[in-house]
Amino acid sequence: MKSYEVGGILLTECEPQIVVVDYGTALVTPERVQDVLDKSFEVWGQDRIAVLIKASGGVDLMRIASVVEDEALADFTVAVAIYTPSKVMRLIGHLFMQFQRSPYPQQPFDDEADALAWLRARVAADAKRKISVS
Repeated sequence: MKSYEVGGILLTECEPQIVVVDYGTALVTPERVQDVLDKSFEVWGQDRIAVLIKASGGVDLMRIASVVEDEALADFTVAVAIYTPSKVMRLIGHLFMQFQRSPYPQQPFDDEADALAWLRARVAADAKRKISVS
């Protein structure tokens, strides 16, 4: 499986079409998100991927919205699961998702296995959609 580092952020394809983006404790900023997106397009640009975001640090939510709401991401992104062990970060994530206009399905999780199961289901549904359209 493919694995890359972008500015201290790890991108790992843990399963076909599922990429884990681990920000660790770094502050998630629009610049870091854009760097991750650029690398993702470079590496997986021919395939639609589902993304598991792991973040334990803070998030610059107000500025990130302009990056993650880009309609062009819908062509590339099957779904995004956001995993954080922090209850406060999950609450902030839920609030953010209520107001953010994402062009793809997204869901916060407090259990990584549940997040991966949700992403697998989204990837399978996306594959069926592609077959029925063909």
